Amino acid sequence: MGRTVNSVKSEISINRVLKKYLKNWYIFALSLTIATLFAWNKNKYIEPEYSLKTSILIEDKTNSSILNEKAAISSSPLFLNQKLIDNQIALLKSHAQIRKIIEKLDFEVSYFAKGKHIWNEIYKDSPFTVALDSGHKQVRYKKINLKVLSESTYEIYSDETSALENPKTWRFGELASSKDYGFVVTLKEDVVAKDLIQNEYAFQINDINGLVRHYLDKTNAYIERGPSIMIISTTGTNKQKEMDYLNQLTTEFLQSNLDKKNQMLTNMLRFIDIQLQAFGEELNNTEQRLEDFRKSNQFMQLDQKVGALLKNLDSESKDKKNFLLDLEYYNYLINYVKEREDIDDIVMPSSMGYNLPMFNELQGRLSLKIQERDKLLSNSNKNNPYIKTLEYEIEVLKESLIESMRTVIETTEEKINSTDERMLSMNQEFMMLPGMERQYFSIMRNFKIIDNLYDFLLKRKSEVQLQLAANMPDHEIIDYAGETGITNVSKSPKTAYMNAYIWAILLPAIFLFLLVYLNNRILATEDITSNTDVSIIGNIANYPPQGHDVVIRSPGSYFTELFRIIRIKLDLLPEKAQQVVVVTSSTLEEGKTFFASNLASVYALTGKKSLLLGFDFRSPEELDGFNLDQEIGITSHLVGGYPLEQVIQRTFTKNLDILLAGPVPPNPDELIESDKTKKMFEELRSRYDYIIMDTPPIGLFGDAYLLNKYSDATLFLVRNNFTRKQEFVTAIHEAVNNHMKNLWIVFNDVKLKVSDNDLKAYGDSAPKRFILVRVYKKARRLLIDFLRKI
Repeated sequence: MGRTVNSVKSEISINRVLKKYLKNWYIFALSLTIATLFAWNKNKYIEPEYSLKTSILIEDKTNSSILNEKAAISSSPLFLNQKLIDNQIALLKSHAQIRKIIEKLDFEVSYFAKGKHIWNEIYKDSPFTVALDSGHKQVRYKKINLKVLSESTYEIYSDETSALENPKTWRFGELASSKDYGFVVTLKEDVVAKDLIQNEYAFQINDINGLVRHYLDKTNAYIERGPSIMIISTTGTNKQKEMDYLNQLTTEFLQSNLDKKNQMLTNMLRFIDIQLQAFGEELNNTEQRLEDFRKSNQFMQLDQKVGALLKNLDSESKDKKNFLLDLEYYNYLINYVKEREDIDDIVMPSSMGYNLPMFNELQGRLSLKIQERDKLLSNSNKNNPYIKTLEYEIEVLKESLIESMRTVIETTEEKINSTDERMLSMNQEFMMLPGMERQYFSIMRNFKIIDNLYDFLLKRKSEVQLQLAANMPDHEIIDYAGETGITNVSKSPKTAYMNAYIWAILLPAIFLFLLVYLNNRILATEDITSNTDVSIIGNIANYPPQGHDVVIRSPGSYFTELFRIIRIKLDLLPEKAQQVVVVTSSTLEEGKTFFASNLASVYALTGKKSLLLGFDFRSPEELDGFNLDQEIGITSHLVGGYPLEQVIQRTFTKNLDILLAGPVPPNPDELIESDKTKKMFEELRSRYDYIIMDTPPIGLFGDAYLLNKYSDATLFLVRNNFTRKQEFVTAIHEAVNNHMKNLWIVFNDVKLKVSDNDLKAYGDSAPKRFILVRVYKKARRLLIDFLRKI
């Protein structure tokens, strides 16, 4: 007895998969043919695509100018701050910047000319222009075909929208309008209208917001050739259009940079003018008071003590005025930060001569956070969690900035209070002077303070005006788009073919592999041997359905030889009472009856009396080729009391008799277990040398187990590419556990390469026409022997 397993072991054989591929080679051939046609058709519709680029030098403008904190991107090209570089890229690719470019270049309408297979964008080469009615609804992102009918009329239609599915005729220069569109088509001045008659063009109305998103996605900016060269690139189907876009983008980027610097200087001038106006009026009033005092009192000279006191008070008063000016500027800063969202154009402390490193650092960090948030807002909304985090960080930085300015203001107020205390002491000393000197001292002190401050502001204003006049962008264009190389980045036709061929091979390969992998049927002997230790006694080749008497009709065929091999291996000895063979399987239609009839025939060919016993009471099968009476059989003997001589049917072949199942009984199991069955077997063993029993499948019925006590050997049939693995494993496991006698497996319906001609070509008596076969076999044997020796 062999040992078997309970669960199915399924192994994927590479050899089996390869055989599947070779067997279905035509699927690959058909797939490759379809792939070739698909790639050829796809290549016809490939639009040419070009890559253009421009480059900008990110320069350092740090100098001793009044903009030394805002005029440059960073401190040095060799040590550029990466965050600030990223900041410039963010400004370049901002939503507002791209929108400004799109609106200036008038990309809202795209123009096309009909090519051999595709529509080609012609951009500025279009012979007509389309002016949109801004207050009218438009059909957007749908290609509208335009055909010139005459010098003054044209026809429009579209296959992409129902609004223009019916052609409509309009005149050039008049408003073409319906509920879905409204625009005016005008021929360009240098176009000869009659040359365009019957020509077909097309145009497409785009959406500004959609165009902005499109160009934001395809515009690429990165640093190259060191840390100070920024490369800006884009791709498109029209070289001139992409060239205009890149050149306009870089021009606007530099102009925006210059405008921001000029705006900062303008804000500074406005602040200085306000201060000059206030101090100018006060200076005039003080100067007039001083002049009036001199005329009325003929006051010309102060003694040395009064001069020293005047000088000290003048110095303290000047300091206080400076502190008050500082305080006014600091309040301006704190109010600006509180009230404004964008603080890039704030008048920086250094430009006013103040040294506030903490403010400068916090303002720089705050600007970066605001720009980072604005960049994200161009592609998202305020509900984005990261934007909310940035908003929180911006508020924290603003609070820190305001708190730092409060500290500076408190320090300045303390300086003012300290100065007031010193001035109070001097004023007390001053009050001890005579009245005339005291009055003159007070007027002169105010005059000098205001005069010094006024001169300071005038000097500052001239410096700012000079800087404004000489201002230049921080950056410089190195190469304009079109001056550098234009690269064709269109999809290669070879790539289309390569991808198509890869899929043409991969998809059928995966499909066939899955057929093998998911096939739950037994396909090879490995599927049997991996799931049980029960031995395979032989293979039966697949044979065209020609009846159950193939062995009788073709005793010299290779098919018959396969049955002889099983008979020899089975080695039953009638003299030792080894006579009865049970033929069973796991399920229906596995060839049990066909196999049993031919096995009985092979025994009959030996000259021994053989009997085919049809014990399949459940579904008795008719034996084609033997011309038997299906109405009599075993049940006629066991139930009806017919003698064996009347129910056993003779065949045209000597030594071969057949006892069919007969009419279907109501109680097959009880009938098999009856004493009559036992007596029948005893009588049959005495009459025949070999008895071959055809029984129901043990995977469905238990008849074979009941007949096991009457048998000497059991042949378990497994049909190639039919028997399910799980059914086989379960059935063979039960057969082993129920101790089926002398259990063997027969692999049925196997495709074997050996044919009847191989038998004819074997041996010394083979006909001469097979001499080449013999020569081939001899040569092969010599080659094998040679290879073994080396």
